[in-house]
Amino acid sequence: MSNPPNKLIYRFEGVEVDPSQGCLRRLGQEQRLRQQTFQVLLYLLEQRERLVTKEEIFEKVWQGTAVTDNALVQSIREIRTILEDDPRHPRFIETVPKAGYRFIVPVEEHPTNGIATIETEEITSIKIELKQDSGDNEIAERRPEVTNKFLTGRLFSPRHLIFAVIILAFAVIAIAFIQLGEIRRANQPIPETALPQLPGKKTLAVMFFENQSETEELDWLRQGLADMLITNLSRSEKLTVLSRPQLQLLLERTGYKTGDAVGLEKALEIARKSGAEVFIVGSFARLGEKMRLDLQLHNTETGGLEIAESLTVDRPEQIFTEIDLLSFKLANHFGAEQQENRVNLASAMTNNLEAYRYYSLALEKAGGLHKKDAVELLEKAIVLDPEFAMAHARIGYVYAVTWGWAEKAKPHLERAFQLSDRLTEKDRLYIAAWYATANLDYPSAIPPLREIIQKYPLESEAYLRLGYLLRGEEKFDEAISVMRQGLTIDPESPALYNSLGLLYSLLGRHDEAIAAHLRYVALAPNEPNSHDSLGMSYQWAGRYEEAIAAYNRSLELNPNFDIAYVHLGVAHFQTGRYRTAIEWFNKYIAVAPSKLESARGYGYISQVHRKMKNYEAAAALAKKAFEEHSRKG
Repeated sequence: MSNPPNKLIYRFEGVEVDPSQGCLRRLGQEQRLRQQTFQVLLYLLEQRERLVTKEEIFEKVWQGTAVTDNALVQSIREIRTILEDDPRHPRFIETVPKAGYRFIVPVEEHPTNGIATIETEEITSIKIELKQDSGDNEIAERRPEVTNKFLTGRLFSPRHLIFAVIILAFAVIAIAFIQLGEIRRANQPIPETALPQLPGKKTLAVMFFENQSETEELDWLRQGLADMLITNLSRSEKLTVLSRPQLQLLLERTGYKTGDAVGLEKALEIARKSGAEVFIVGSFARLGEKMRLDLQLHNTETGGLEIAESLTVDRPEQIFTEIDLLSFKLANHFGAEQQENRVNLASAMTNNLEAYRYYSLALEKAGGLHKKDAVELLEKAIVLDPEFAMAHARIGYVYAVTWGWAEKAKPHLERAFQLSDRLTEKDRLYIAAWYATANLDYPSAIPPLREIIQKYPLESEAYLRLGYLLRGEEKFDEAISVMRQGLTIDPESPALYNSLGLLYSLLGRHDEAIAAHLRYVALAPNEPNSHDSLGMSYQWAGRYEEAIAAYNRSLELNPNFDIAYVHLGVAHFQTGRYRTAIEWFNKYIAVAPSKLESARGYGYISQVHRKMKNYEAAAALAKKAFEEHSRKG
């Protein structure tokens, strides 16, 4: 493979590739690549702006030598490691499944004498395309090395300067781009099959409590008290306890609405669906300054009462102590040893009731994908109790996994690690996976999720996350297998159908993608995202009018469902209706939940104006996008 005839040096985002010297420098530091890996990179640079097939690369680089596909995969992975490129949100090398690779970042070509020779036509355009989300935006925010290189050399004409501003702005926006697509329900889906029946362990479901005080001020305790008991009882080696998200989804599937009382009949139905052998129902009421708690343990097979407990607390702060005592009694009823109860609720979670209230409310917000609201509540919780381990962990989860702000996630996840001795094994495994995600170390996020699936087979969240990670590692068949495995555990999981449909779209299996998303709509007809995802599968299949209809249905269900505005803008852009596309992108900016998202909106409008050859407007909007991104929050 020959070097460029005029001995060009390639430069892009702080990286310099010098073919004549056979070296790559990043931010001024030389990085070592194996010779064949360097040749793969060089060929991708030479053939940028088009898809390069795997067969081409093998022919040009290996020149007939018999090698396996893994040799190329390893070279691509080595390049990505050096460039800090994320395969799920590629900045440099885009993978086209089962086809090849494409180098996608704008590149400057310089002669070895260092004089810039970039002309207008050499600037790589940044296309607006419908993209899929990797799974709660598993991306860390990274800022490129931005210099004035775009304004050097021969770029002196006003039009050239306009293009330079556009490219400079997009270089930043692209890195912060939270790719379009699936906005999933954060509630963990659960199976209709039974909880695992393990020798020596009783299966238990704790229902949400009934608020008999008839005051909204205490309504958070309905779920909060249940969560406290679940946290404590899950520590017992004698019990397998239904998690709060699993309970929430089972209730929703039986027509339960937030705030409804879970009566004995409903509780018995849920317990039987979950496979719990016993279940707990409870209520609370305010008596002046005091509070009364009532709790009953029932047998699922007969519905009969096994244990009844009542207690009164003089001050709200005493709830933690009393819940610990109740947990102790219940665990002992099932034969637990006393040492299992050494870690009480206060040390495992918090001894500050107001902090726990914020935490409980935040879980509800996160379940509805109200990310900003959830973080604000969790931050209030850790102000009240800086050692609230799970509050730190949940902030890290929202930032790293669902929002893509890795740098904001890391301090909280690190703090959760420091306090992890007080958490359950399952919590520690999840935190390990979230922290690896925040560090873009996706291979290290896979083992803890596999362990969760092995030890806690009903954790559908683990199947979902593992599937996304395997997809990012380009292990598409295994990703599909994991998601299907999750669906055998939970055949009515909307999130898994959504995820599977997105993967099918990525692989070009459009009929299967549409079928999966139609199933998602059937399971969640009133969920805006189900219609939005169906619209995406139609759009990827080129069925634009059906896609637009699905997106509009999403907005009928929730006029503030911001991602649908983006998808409508893209769909109209792709069909040449530029003015309508701009209208939708402006609507998106109006409801964007952060400066990062509004920056994305301005970037889209800038690109539409560029397509319409309105260069001055494109440059002004690109500058606006850059400013919004700089102020992100």
